[in-house]
Amino acid sequence: MAAAETGGGPRVRLSTPICVRNLLLVTLLITAMLTATLLIASTSLTGNPHCAAATDNRKHQQSLYENGSARTTHISTSGQWRFVVNNDHLCEAVVDDDGVTSLPVYVVVVHSRPGQRGRMQRDAIRVTWGSSLHRRVAEPDIRLAFLLGRDRKCRGVASPCSEALRRESRLYRDVIVADFIDAYRRLSLKSLFGLTWARRHCRPARYVVKVDDDVYLRPELLPLVQQLRFDSADSVIVGSLNVNSTVQRRGQWRVHERQFPAPVFPAYCSGNVYAMASSVADRILTVAKTDVKSAPFPLEDVYVTALLAASVGARCVNDDAFPRWDVGPTQTNVERLRNGSLLAVHNVHYTQMYDVVRRLNNNDR
Repeated sequence: MAAAETGGGPRVRLSTPICVRNLLLVTLLITAMLTATLLIASTSLTGNPHCAAATDNRKHQQSLYENGSARTTHISTSGQWRFVVNNDHLCEAVVDDDGVTSLPVYVVVVHSRPGQRGRMQRDAIRVTWGSSLHRRVAEPDIRLAFLLGRDRKCRGVASPCSEALRRESRLYRDVIVADFIDAYRRLSLKSLFGLTWARRHCRPARYVVKVDDDVYLRPELLPLVQQLRFDSADSVIVGSLNVNSTVQRRGQWRVHERQFPAPVFPAYCSGNVYAMASSVADRILTVAKTDVKSAPFPLEDVYVTALLAASVGARCVNDDAFPRWDVGPTQTNVERLRNGSLLAVHNVHYTQMYDVVRRLNNNDR
C-alpha cells in the first residue's frame, strides 16, 4: 500500500484494509438484525387471523376498485337474503339543477332473467319506457331496478356469462342479482327477493311495483292509480283481478294437491304487473319465513297477492288500467296505452318495444 504525504511532515501509513473490513462487518450485522426483526413481525401478522383477514379484505377492496366495480358488484350478505350483484345506490336522493332534493316514491322492480334474451329485454326497456327512469333526474320520484337470479349455466364467478353480467352492471348500474338459481318454478322466491331488496335498499319509497320484463309500462301514470292513494292502501295490492281460476294439476302452471288441495284459487292479481304500499310489503316479508334452499309455492302471483296477502290482512283489488295476462301490444291496446286507460301492455317481445314507443310518439293509429 503506498504511503500518503502531508506537506513536508513525515510520511503516515494508513491501514485502509482494516478500516474497510470493520465497516463491512458492522453493516452486515445491522442488516442481519433488521432482517430478523422483519421476519418476526411478518410471522406475527400471518399467525393472527384478525390481521390476516384485514389484509385479505384490503386486497379484495383494492381489487374491486381497480376493476371499477366496488359499488356495482357489492355483495349484500344480510341474513339468508343475499345479493351477489347489488346496485344499492339506485334509491339515493337526487338533486336537480335548482337544488331540489327528491327521494323515491315508487320503486319499480322488473323481474328479468339470465341469458341473452333477458339482456335484450332489459336493453329494450332502458331505451323505451325506462329511459326517463334511468336518467333519474327526469323522473326522480320513480326508480327502476332489474332483478334476476343466478344463471344455472354459469360455473363460478369467472365464467363468461358471469363476467358479461358484471360488465352490464358496471355500465348501467341498475342490475340486482339475487343469490338463488333462476328458474320459472322459483318465481315466488324471486318476488320475495325483490320485495326484500326494495325494503332494504329503498326505504323511502312508499310503493313497490312489480313488473315482468315483457311488459311495456307507462310509469308516469303510476301516480294516477287512486287505489294506492286511499287510506285503504295499507290493506290492498292493486292489479288485474283474477277470480275463480281453476287449479291445474299438470303442465307449466301445475300445483300438486299436497301444496293446494282446493280446486279453485282465491282471487289474485295477474303477475305481469301489480303494486302495493311498502307497509304491505313489510308485512308480507315478515310472514314469508322461506328457506332460500327450497322454493315456496310455485305460482308467484297466487302466492304473493293471494296466499301471503290474506295472511297479512291484505287482498288484491282490481284496477282496469292494469292489464290482464293476455293484453298484448295490439293496435287497440296500444291506443288504450296512449290515452291512459291502460297502464301497461303484456307479452311484448324486445323487438316490439321499439315499435310500441314509435307508435306512442308518432300517434300512429
